[in-house]
Amino acid sequence: RKRFLWQHQLLGLLSIYCNPSCAPDALFYMLTLAKSQEELSLAAQLYAVLTSSVSNLLPTTVKKCVSQIHSGSISEQHMVQLFGNLALIMQWEEGPSSMSSHLAQSVSSHLYDFGQLLLHRNPDVSKTVTLLLSVCPLPKAIRPSHLLVIIRSAVHQFFLVLHQKCATGVGYTSKLLARLSGISSLSMKAILQQLVEGALHRGNIGLFEGSVEAWTWEKNCLEDSNKTSLLDINQRFGTAVNFSGSIWSVFHAGIIGHGLKPCHASQEQEQSEILYNTQRFMSLIIQCCSGGKYHVDPIQLQPHEVLVNPEAAKTVAVVLVELICPDVTNSELAWPPEEHTRNTVERDIQIYKRFKENPLLFQLLHFVGLGRPALCYCSVLLRGLLATLMAHWEGSRDEHTTSSPWHLQASCALVASMGEGYLLPSVLSNMHEIFSQLAPFEVHLLLLSVWEYLKDNSPLPQKFTFNAEKGLFFRDFARDGDIGKYVSVLHSVLHKNIDRLGLLSGRLQAYP
Repeated sequence: RKRFLWQHQLLGLLSIYCNPSCAPDALFYMLTLAKSQEELSLAAQLYAVLTSSVSNLLPTTVKKCVSQIHSGSISEQHMVQLFGNLALIMQWEEGPSSMSSHLAQSVSSHLYDFGQLLLHRNPDVSKTVTLLLSVCPLPKAIRPSHLLVIIRSAVHQFFLVLHQKCATGVGYTSKLLARLSGISSLSMKAILQQLVEGALHRGNIGLFEGSVEAWTWEKNCLEDSNKTSLLDINQRFGTAVNFSGSIWSVFHAGIIGHGLKPCHASQEQEQSEILYNTQRFMSLIIQCCSGGKYHVDPIQLQPHEVLVNPEAAKTVAVVLVELICPDVTNSELAWPPEEHTRNTVERDIQIYKRFKENPLLFQLLHFVGLGRPALCYCSVLLRGLLATLMAHWEGSRDEHTTSSPWHLQASCALVASMGEGYLLPSVLSNMHEIFSQLAPFEVHLLLLSVWEYLKDNSPLPQKFTFNAEKGLFFRDFARDGDIGKYVSVLHSVLHKNIDRLGLLSGRLQAYP
């Protein structure tokens, strides 16, 4: 301790009287080599001594840090120590003229330089630089090109730490993305787009219980990495086995021109990990929609009054449509007659497969429904999914809907999301509560009623009005006329199963 004191005094004198001044170098090395709170406090004391004698000490020191990092003159271990020390100093609670506030301003001016290290090959470096940026104040002005680079790097880092199961890294990255979303509407939309695209990427869908094999197989068909000829494989297979006297032939699975279907090792995750990943992802989406903070205290909100920025929800809706159905435009909002599904069978099956392969899509659909009227822009997804579910229940010969658990869950989630998005009146949106008690043909009839209602009352944003008191968009279903003809089938089903569904009949009545 005594040696530290006289060395500290000597270093201060050298920093002042040397020409050129070595103060930035001295402070840089003290910040880099400090391994404890006591050693870090010596750097703060040196700054207090030199700040009155050396002008622009901290900006010059931070510039020195950036130049040393990008020139490769500092080891990765020292980079971790430097970023951790800088983040720790910036979190000190001191006055506006203190070292922490001045250091924060200096680091903020080099946001892009530090942001390039988010994708560093060393996970410890990327983790500590994420911490540094998450506590650093954002600059008042930043180039859009630099901002987009930081956003892409931060989103990539978010999914990377989810794969690594690093809870602290997830927290740092979530905080950084939430703060970046508050810079402007451009940054918010860019973050949401990158997050949704990243979550649906074939390398990340396994984090949310998605089927990696189906998505990877489809993408691999477009790559030229596999040069094996499927025809040659089957020809060699046919010459090796004698099929004479048999009408059966066995062939390898694959696509002509792309060879055999690749094998995929199962990458099952624990259910607790999937729930954790989904919860962190959706909470980050919701927080980014409000610019890194909630508009009101969440405790004061009712369960059905979750505030989601409509523009943010629309961004998510548009990205979902672009990723699942790239050939569809946003102009296809009107709901066609049921016969129209014959012309869109292939597209509807594609939509159905995407939702079946990735359960996260239902979570995102429900989120879009919260940002009314954004769910209107997912009209093509709703139509495709509803059409395939209706076809399934119509062709099912099971006695109970519980024999098809995924289709039952999908039907309930779809109708609930449309009710949350105010595409259906409450009497129709509540009927998903009885699907598990019905026969498949009865569910088909109820979904057909939903289709008829949406055909006559297309989900269009123009039907919503803004309530200034609550800050939400609402829809007056009374303007759509009498809904009696759409609930007649529902009431018939209720009467048929009155012994089991009588207690729920009150929720399934159309009140004026």
